[in-house]
Parts: sequence; C-alpha cells; structure tokens
Amino acid sequence: MDNVVAESLVAMPVERKDGTYALRIPLSQGQFTPGMMKTVMETMAKFDLTSLRVTTGQRLNLEGIPKEKLEEVISSLGTKIEKVPPTVGVCSGVGVCKFGVQDSRAMGKKLLEVVKANGPYPFKIKSGVSGCKIACGFSHVRDIGLVGTPKGWDVLFGGGAARNVRAGVKIGTRLSEDEALALIEKALDFYKENGRKRERISGLVDRLGEEALLEAVK
Repeated sequence: MDNVVAESLVAMPVERKDGTYALRIPLSQGQFTPGMMKTVMETMAKFDLTSLRVTTGQRLNLEGIPKEKLEEVISSLGTKIEKVPPTVGVCSGVGVCKFGVQDSRAMGKKLLEVVKANGPYPFKIKSGVSGCKIACGFSHVRDIGLVGTPKGWDVLFGGGAARNVRAGVKIGTRLSEDEALALIEKALDFYKENGRKRERISGLVDRLGEEALLEAVK
C-alpha cells in the first residue's frame, strides 16, 4: 500500500468493562477506503492492537486500547470526537444486488440530510434503508426504516432492536422519494414534540400507542 495516501479519521472513545477503550470510527454507509484502511493498519501495527470490529451500525470499533495509550492512538488515527454523528445503515441496493429494486444508497444520503436538518431529538436515532423487501438494512427494527418496492418506498417508524424489541409501524406505502421524506419529517416532528429525554422512538410509540402516531402523520 505504498502508493496509498493515509486519510485522517475521527474517533469516539468508548470505555469497556475491563478498563480498556475502544475507538468508534464512523463510516459513510459502511464504506472503508484504502486511505482509511492504511491509517488503521499503521495504527494497529504501531500500538500492537489486534481487534478491529465492524458494528451493526456500519461503523468500526478499534478495540483493546490501554487507557494510558488512548490519546496517542487517537492522535495516530486523526481527531477525537465526543459523539458519533448520525448515520444511516444501507444495503447495496439496485445496480449491485440482484434483488434490489430501489437505490438504497442514494435514498440513505437524502434520509440522513432530513434527520440532521430536523434535530435535535430527545435521544439517538438509528435508520435503515433497504432496496427490497428482504430488508438487509434492518429497516423493520430501526427508528426510521425505508423498504424499497417496485412501486416506491414503504416507510416504517418506531422500530427497535434494543431491550424491548418491536417492529416499526408502517406509516406509508409505495411512496415516491419526496413523499417518503416529507412523511418522515412529520413523524420526526411528532417525536420531538412528544418524546421524553433519552426516550427512543419505539418507547414513545409503546407509551402513546400506534394510533397516536398514525393520526399525527396523516
């Protein structure tokens, strides 16, 4: 990789039970470039680190960092951040996957813009975009889920895969991109107005009921 230019990364420290730290590295739609790879590989070799894990949120966790080496490792990677910015999990979508019927990657970028533009929120939001009904983007168990169909997008809201697992409420079917994003904005307004501090959308829906959500996004 001598001809590859190393890229500077951002990373958020996460303390582990054994007193070591992980560094969470955000990626754009799970894409890991050669320049990013070179930075991580050189850092792992320099500090004798052996564990790099891909998360379900399409990020990277560099594990096993001793506390006394944390700042040095961060400096080797790039810059420390206090909070990982919102991301959207996507599948490969149309043009790559033989089952894809909608462009999940393009829609994921537009959804991320909507989520960022309409914050802040009571708590974190995880989103998933899938290019077909197989839903490899985990769309059914995300706070916001989009599932591609041959006739447009199905929109789900309030799914969760935490302690209290629930499927998202289907609030729209076979919508155009613009219609789906406008509906999500309405649903996010409902969350901002009614959600309690540190309450995920799934908890809000459990507390107020699906009917309240469906009425709010009419």
